[in-house]
Amino acid sequence: MKQTITNDGVGKWVPRQYDVEKAAGTLQFTDDLRFGSELLHARAARSTVAHGEILSIDVSGALKVPGVVKVITGDQFVHRFGLYLQDRTPLAIRKVRYVGEPIALVVAETEEAAEEGMLQITAKYRELPAVFDPIQAATDNGVLVHPELETYERVPYLTPQPGTNIANWFRIRRGDVDKAFAESEYIVEEAVNCPQIAHGFLEPHCCICKEDPATGNLTIWTAAQSAFAVRDIVAKGLNYPLHKIRVVAPPIGGGFGGKAGMTVESLCLAGAMDPDLRGRPVKLYIPREEVLLTSWVRQAYVAKIKLGIDREGKIQAIKNTFFFDTGVSAEYGANPVRSAGYTSTGCYYVPNVWTDSYAVYTNKPFGGAYRGFGLPELMGAMEVIIDIAARKIGMDPIEFRLKNMLQPGLPTCTGMPMHNHALSTIVGKVVDRIGLKRKEEATRPGWVRGKGFALAIKAPAMPADASSSALVKILGDGTVEVLAATMDMGQGAYTAYAQMVSEELGIPLEKIRCLFPDTNSHPYDWQTVASRSCWSMGMAVKRAATDAREKLLALYAQCWQVEPESITIEHGVVKCRKAGRSEPLDERIQNGFLMPDGNLHGGPVVGTGSFTPPDITYPDAETGQSRKSVVHFTVGAVGIDIEADPATGEVVVNRVSAGYDVGRAISPINVRGQIEGGTVQGISAGLMEGMYYDEKGRLLTPDFTDYKMSTSMDVPEDIDAFWEETPEELSPYGNRGIGEHSMISPAPAIDNALFDALGVRIHTYPFSKERVYKAVQMGKRGETDLWEYPYAQEQSYKSAIKEWL
Repeated sequence: MKQTITNDGVGKWVPRQYDVEKAAGTLQFTDDLRFGSELLHARAARSTVAHGEILSIDVSGALKVPGVVKVITGDQFVHRFGLYLQDRTPLAIRKVRYVGEPIALVVAETEEAAEEGMLQITAKYRELPAVFDPIQAATDNGVLVHPELETYERVPYLTPQPGTNIANWFRIRRGDVDKAFAESEYIVEEAVNCPQIAHGFLEPHCCICKEDPATGNLTIWTAAQSAFAVRDIVAKGLNYPLHKIRVVAPPIGGGFGGKAGMTVESLCLAGAMDPDLRGRPVKLYIPREEVLLTSWVRQAYVAKIKLGIDREGKIQAIKNTFFFDTGVSAEYGANPVRSAGYTSTGCYYVPNVWTDSYAVYTNKPFGGAYRGFGLPELMGAMEVIIDIAARKIGMDPIEFRLKNMLQPGLPTCTGMPMHNHALSTIVGKVVDRIGLKRKEEATRPGWVRGKGFALAIKAPAMPADASSSALVKILGDGTVEVLAATMDMGQGAYTAYAQMVSEELGIPLEKIRCLFPDTNSHPYDWQTVASRSCWSMGMAVKRAATDAREKLLALYAQCWQVEPESITIEHGVVKCRKAGRSEPLDERIQNGFLMPDGNLHGGPVVGTGSFTPPDITYPDAETGQSRKSVVHFTVGAVGIDIEADPATGEVVVNRVSAGYDVGRAISPINVRGQIEGGTVQGISAGLMEGMYYDEKGRLLTPDFTDYKMSTSMDVPEDIDAFWEETPEELSPYGNRGIGEHSMISPAPAIDNALFDALGVRIHTYPFSKERVYKAVQMGKRGETDLWEYPYAQEQSYKSAIKEWL
């Protein structure tokens, strides 16, 4: 019997020859061999209105479908879930808050029956006014998405504002901003906005939950980035003991933050924990058409940035107002707001800072973690406005950036000193490699050519107490198992861990195996997010490997009657030149060594290691100041060479040069892959991607037919990826994160390149053909700024937007 792939991307056992190793997607946990005929299937019926009271839900038609065993509604599973803010219920309770919110869960013997049952459910609503615009939602409390906000449990460092739509308000207050503006030679104030963006991972969500009726133990098999985060969210939402929850996370088909925290697991639990279904596993598979409604999206964003600049071109003051459209839930989306907030001066030193960063509820799908975590939004505005400011004061944009750069030792906006970095060197290399100061003719007849530049910066966005732990087990055949609960989604974390263990133990790389997360076998790790795994979990892995080596050498030293310092391990062979002995690792590692005194000592060699950043303090709630608000920053720069067709608005990226200070490249091929992949994703976000809704809140881009992303046909032929290495002190080998950073600044670099080519500044992402064409026409009329706010439909509200700007 071989496993094959069905058209829904999951595995089933059929009598057909198929090479599983060549199969794409997650297969290993959804087969009938494991669950047999007891497996139930679930589908969710969803709201058709954006905001309304539920008058009735008619499930009678669903219950008549052969194979349907149960229909569950919100009043039967009343629990709130959330990592940072418990504002999500798996099923709507009394009221719906966005188009697509689950209102009923159909559980059936087959997928087909669940699908048919879902289609038979009808509901009646009393529609309520809805709000889709984050500025309106934040400044006008006429529509409250969560009127009960003050009752929600939350972590202490969030500051929701009850009676409003503001789920979190992060602020920076440093210096005297008003005085600095009054004394500035130049004042520059601009706004930039972008829509929601989808993750576009290949594998849709899939989850199986089972409750043991005898013990009450819950087991969750799920395509999740962070097994322990799922366990913690479930435990808190259900008020359930941690030891009764097991989460297994097999290999997943991409994440980019869209499978961080909890996505569909609580909805699946509503079926598995139903009194009539206990003991039977319930599988919830989300088809592609529903993914954009049921997983995180990158939050829509509106930024207004005001700069005060002295006559020498030094920025003396900045005032920021950031609105993050977090949709119906901020349970995870409250945190990108903080991430942008404590990096709200970008790569620049500004002595006087005023920042208001808001997570704002609207009646749209929920926003949350996405590659870059608040910084593509922030820097997408900052690096455009920095470019505008430089040109307005008559200074070269590169010179302006270098003059104001956050050099080592200067305080960030939260007051912590900036660590050593090589950003100035990277800037010089990008400028040279892309030929930024060299004007070149377009290679395509009738097109125009331009070059743009942008800086990037990001810290690991995580709580002060985010911990990691690992086990390293040396087996009796000389191989090694590494238990580190990082989810390797293609970023190469397991390759890096194997390299670390090989380095510490002297065992060949090919003999080291990393196991995918299981909360029953693996020690705790906070989450696989924030570009933290290679240095944070890396510290734990290195310590575990060092601990295993010390235990192993102590056993051999006792057996051979020599000092541990005289023993080495080379290519899996233990050697002591002083004693003239050399032996391969064998079963004595697990069974024990026969010592000279005739006794057995030792046994299984298992190394343990853990790590928590020792000196991080949360920013003050009122001022945002902290002696050390983050562990470190990764900085970089991007230069882009583009061409645009004035007749159609089409934009093509010719070349990219992107460099980052990675501390140290543990796995150079994976570092290069991260820079190249993130660059393409950033270009895609800048040129194509956006989620759009009609006036009723219905998603107009629900699948890849209408939601456009870059493919292999859109990849620039030349991506010049490079890095500098300024070692990080708090790191296993001096390395820093690079997984998210290459996503951050390609989009603003494209904007700056389009200005260079067209002479028109586009303030609204993405730079679609229609938008670029419109900018060309504006340029012909002598207009220089295109700012399209997608929510400003009524004329009166357009006036209010203009006044706010």
